[in-house]
Amino acid sequence: MTTTPTTPITRTELPTLLTYTCETTPRELVPSDPFGELALARLTLLVSNPLPDPVRCSRITIVLPVGTIAADLAETGVGIVTTATPHTWSVIAIQEDVLIAVPQSGTAEFTRSDHDREDQTRSSLAIRLDGIKLSRKAGTARIHVIETGSTDPDEPDTDRHLEIKLTKSEPPRRRRDLPAETATTTTSDDDPTKETTDTANLAARLTTAPGAPPATLIPRKTPFFLTWQGPAGDHKILYSRASPGGVPITFPHPVPALDRDETFLVKTTAGGVDRYDSVTVTVDKPLLPGLRADSLLGTPALTLTGPSATFANTLNVTQAVTTEQTCTVAGAASVTTAITTSQLTTTGAIIASGANPKITAKTLTVTGTLQSDDTLDATKGPVSILGEPRVVNEPEIWAESAPADGFLVGSRSRGQVELRDGTNGEAYDATTGDQPTTAALPVHRGNEYWGQAPDLGDKKAHFAFYPIGKP
Repeated sequence: MTTTPTTPITRTELPTLLTYTCETTPRELVPSDPFGELALARLTLLVSNPLPDPVRCSRITIVLPVGTIAADLAETGVGIVTTATPHTWSVIAIQEDVLIAVPQSGTAEFTRSDHDREDQTRSSLAIRLDGIKLSRKAGTARIHVIETGSTDPDEPDTDRHLEIKLTKSEPPRRRRDLPAETATTTTSDDDPTKETTDTANLAARLTTAPGAPPATLIPRKTPFFLTWQGPAGDHKILYSRASPGGVPITFPHPVPALDRDETFLVKTTAGGVDRYDSVTVTVDKPLLPGLRADSLLGTPALTLTGPSATFANTLNVTQAVTTEQTCTVAGAASVTTAITTSQLTTTGAIIASGANPKITAKTLTVTGTLQSDDTLDATKGPVSILGEPRVVNEPEIWAESAPADGFLVGSRSRGQVELRDGTNGEAYDATTGDQPTTAALPVHRGNEYWGQAPDLGDKKAHFAFYPIGKP
């Protein structure tokens, strides 16, 4: 970290009333490497009042030199994280290179705050900018500070100006060579600058490509190395799925092949302060131990080799679906070619389309509609398509209305079952010439049907309507 004294600008604008001390981390700013990732830096502005009278301030504007030339501090202003202490101030970016710090009350009053006074920590303002991406060329950059305020509450606020020079020196050094830095400001006990402040990079690299850039996608069954660029620290602890409690680590650290994505966390202790860095390794075509999804779109095919799968919404796949266990779909299941599973349960429609559609399931449960535009075969076991029958044990029934498509069956009716339009159920045994004692007749929903039996003495006829499905 470095402390840069403030320098009034040489133009005709008024100098600032407050004092601004600029601290940077790392201590010596170096430009980013000509190739590769941009180096990160932190800038902290400490604001205090050296005057005997209070200073009222309504706004502090910070203009950063952003670009690719030597006079630019940052190559881009995107990604800068801003904080203020005390938290009664807010820092916002109104554009990429302009940030504004404003007190939440509208106006803040700075009382005198000599640097050697104990109350300095209670009366200063610390503005911190994290994640500044340093430009790649060495040179001197000038930060422009515009202070809006006054010493007299009856006077209007006035803009006052200040330039702070920051130098990026050659030669560039890799971040792994920079020592750990700790800020020493005393603005407050919770000052965010009191922590390890050097930048770091935890990365995963393929074993098949030594010296390659950090890997973003690693094939399954491919081991790799974790590498470290940052403060050396006193010791490092690695936390992972295999070591949730943490284990000591040295770099480069070999990692066996992964079946699915995993995040690695490294704890580093430097200067008595802990820091944590993480990297997520993304695995191509991961193997998941379980899956629960609201909806899933698979292209071209979906194969689930683990436990059962549950879809709270829809399942839509352009090729085939194959599951070794059960597959439960709360909505519709739509597959272009084939569905193969031990048990398929759905409350919506099951659609298999394409040239040779096929649904294979040991158990198939449908609470919605099951439709076949061709042949629906059941090659083994019973198939039940009938609902609960409506039974009448009387010599006759009259003008009953069918609640659904179904069958009217009469026992001991001697064929006397018929519809309103005159269609009747007639059965005849060609061998004996006798009429059987049971006759059946298909009935459409809404049709009226009758049944009548001859005098059977103390025996009653038995009539039953069997609906197809639920009424």
